[in-house]
Amino acid sequence: MAEIKSRPERMINIGREMAVKKFCFNGRETEVIIDHDILSDIGKKIAAYDPYRIVIVTDTNVRKSYGEFIKKSIEEQGIECLLLDFDPGEAQKAREIKDKILDQMLGFATADSGVVAVGGGIVLDVAGYAACEYFREKLQFFAVPTTLMAAHDAAIGAKNAVNSRFAKHSFGVYYPPKFVFVDVKTLQSLSQREIRNGLVESVKHAMAQDLDFLEYLLALPSDLKLSEEELLKIVNRTIDLKLECMKGDEYEMFNPVLHLGHTLGHQIEFHSDFTLTHGEALSLGIRAEAVLANKLGMLSSEDVACVFSVFNRMGTPSKIPNASNELFDKIIEGLKYDNKRTRDGTPFFLLKKLGVPPVAVYEKTISKESILQCLTVVS
Repeated sequence: MAEIKSRPERMINIGREMAVKKFCFNGRETEVIIDHDILSDIGKKIAAYDPYRIVIVTDTNVRKSYGEFIKKSIEEQGIECLLLDFDPGEAQKAREIKDKILDQMLGFATADSGVVAVGGGIVLDVAGYAACEYFREKLQFFAVPTTLMAAHDAAIGAKNAVNSRFAKHSFGVYYPPKFVFVDVKTLQSLSQREIRNGLVESVKHAMAQDLDFLEYLLALPSDLKLSEEELLKIVNRTIDLKLECMKGDEYEMFNPVLHLGHTLGHQIEFHSDFTLTHGEALSLGIRAEAVLANKLGMLSSEDVACVFSVFNRMGTPSKIPNASNELFDKIIEGLKYDNKRTRDGTPFFLLKKLGVPPVAVYEKTISKESILQCLTVVS
């Protein structure tokens, strides 16, 4: 069972106080370390786990900004490092890229070595998948998210997945990191679009779990130039809410909050050829599924209007780009490839009321016309 603990803790060999949260997956404990300007401590933190060698996995953009810096920090602890990268972009979240990473690790990484993922969710997923497969789950895995979305989503939990030519997250493993190292200083340099992308994940949790937090998010500066204090509050609260969802559901299969908006959101993202970020597509998915919940008599029109107002104020897209009947058919056809699909069909996790976790409603109980109608509202 996943357990959540949050407390100030002084880290051994680091000498500064920071927030440390912990969760467990199948008896494996993960530390989530959150603070400002702590990246220089990463080498000491990794050295405490005594890996023989370290493989750092990142993308070509993050390699320049943080990859080389982290490599130097680890090497200063007397640990030999191999720095690997691949091109940025969702198209790289594929089995071919994961296999290429594995091939490059051969001959360098030993069974008592480790893998450090440095970057956004794509890097964390690919690197975690590779770390799990290499020598059958012997390598230690460490996560250093450098985007707000990754800090809230991909880094928290045990899931690692890649996409197929049919859908997102078709193949993967459960392999939790030993620790997650969140330095919010790295987040302050993100573009407005990337900050907004990560905030959608916060809004998702707030809509279903904490309306006071939702009000806080809506009061943030419109230019999204966030202070250290604001980022720390957002990251800490969003991660706390996610860890709360993981209690009793460490595989992240059944808690409906985690999947709010994702059934249509993933399809919208995939069929935009990833021109939309995950957060942008998720915001459209939450809008569309709010309309669907209303059509099914679950969510009031007032709450639907509130959902739309929240995302309008955030500045996320209000329409699916290049929407057409052909695109809608692809989205509905794509539901059969959803990784949550069971014999009862693909589940939608629909709100009944803001501030209350959604409930699962399976595709077989919903007409195709109803799904088309809610897509039309966001097109």
